[in-house]
Amino acid sequence: MGNLRRMSAWLCTSPDQSVSGSTPAGRGLRLILAASMLAALAGCATLPDGTATPSLARLSPEELARLSPTAEKLAPADLLAMARAGASAEAIIARLRTAGARFDLTPQQVVDLHAGGLPLAVLEAIHADREKALRNDLTEMLVERDRQCAGELEAERQRARLRSDPLCAGMPWGFYGPSPYWRYRR
Repeated sequence: MGNLRRMSAWLCTSPDQSVSGSTPAGRGLRLILAASMLAALAGCATLPDGTATPSLARLSPEELARLSPTAEKLAPADLLAMARAGASAEAIIARLRTAGARFDLTPQQVVDLHAGGLPLAVLEAIHADREKALRNDLTEMLVERDRQCAGELEAERQRARLRSDPLCAGMPWGFYGPSPYWRYRR
């Protein structure tokens, strides 16, 4: 930023001031530099196709619906309706797993569903899938936290490597200058 200020101050000074470049050759150089700066700024302000403002292409609702996942939403009432219709426990579990449904059922809901005719194997599958999803979420969270801590630890180690001893006057290699053994002092 300081170089840009100095350059703009140099470009904006008048030729009668005592600044190097007050000769005719210096004025020509100033003109060339000013023209190149303007060309560079104009090039930054336009897009490659020549338009000055970018346009954002929006998706139509039909395209958005086509691109979005079409996972069906299952509710516990849907599972109960399948059981009442005579579907086997394996078929209900297969539909539950293909839909990727995850239920957080209260104990009262479990009792009501079992009393309504939902097989016990389906309720056990719901509970097992929920526990598996919770374990996966916890594992992902711990891996992310571990990755973040490893990055912080590496940054702290790098700062410690670059920090010098207080008696060495800010030289990372020590008081007596660089030597082949300065790396091994810590």
